[in-house]
Amino acid sequence: MSDNTMLRNMVRGVLGLVFAAVATWAANAIVEKMFGPEPGDEQLA
Repeated sequence: MSDNTMLRNMVRGVLGLVFAAVATWAANAIVEKMFGPEPGDEQLA
């Protein structure tokens, strides 16, 4: 396996994790905008 292939696979894996995290955050944000925060969900900020 060449270095280029290993780098490609590593970048693909990292991008997959980043996109999954962004999609999860966006889904939670959309649901909270539509339905409001969950009962008992205190924000710490």
